[in-house]
Amino acid sequence: MTTAETVFEILTKEGGYRPLGKPIRIGSQTFDFTYALVAGERANDLVIVIELTGASEDAQVTRSVLAFTRALDVLGSKRSVTAVLTSGQANNDLVNSINRVCRVLPVGAPTGPMAEKTVRDWLAVLLPLKSPPPVEHLADWRASLEKQLEGTDNEPVVGQFVQLAEGGKEAVEEALALEISTLVDKVLEDGAAQS
Repeated sequence: MTTAETVFEILTKEGGYRPLGKPIRIGSQTFDFTYALVAGERANDLVIVIELTGASEDAQVTRSVLAFTRALDVLGSKRSVTAVLTSGQANNDLVNSINRVCRVLPVGAPTGPMAEKTVRDWLAVLLPLKSPPPVEHLADWRASLEKQLEGTDNEPVVGQFVQLAEGGKEAVEEALALEISTLVDKVLEDGAAQS
């Protein structure tokens, strides 16, 4: 699977983007990018995926992106455009020239077992945020902690700190500071008595 295909798959499956037909027609102009995708109802993004190959010239890619964004402006489009550059190494001049008119994500061509994760990290700005676990999973922290402590020597002090935890972080910190101070004072007294 090419990097462009990985980008397409992540954006359509995880981001809810819909592919646009090829070539894209805006007014009387047509544009042929590797992929063009539009966001779902919640976002206003338009993503163009450009696979950089040895045959693609920076000037040609720059002209295409500038003409594309200009055509959208002429039509009064409110969509933000993101250009995802894949496969080849994006030249700094290319990135800087199109960065003036759209967001640029130069993904390149990651390889190895972490390649898909790397691509997903680059695309994170285009993907919906992952929701934290529901509160009911966090609500019974005490039962979860007691389960983890099963089979250990459950000293009375541990039970004391678990009970204090219901009062918040400050209550635990104060009690822990007092416990440490008491233990240190005892050790110092024992050391002074032996001298």
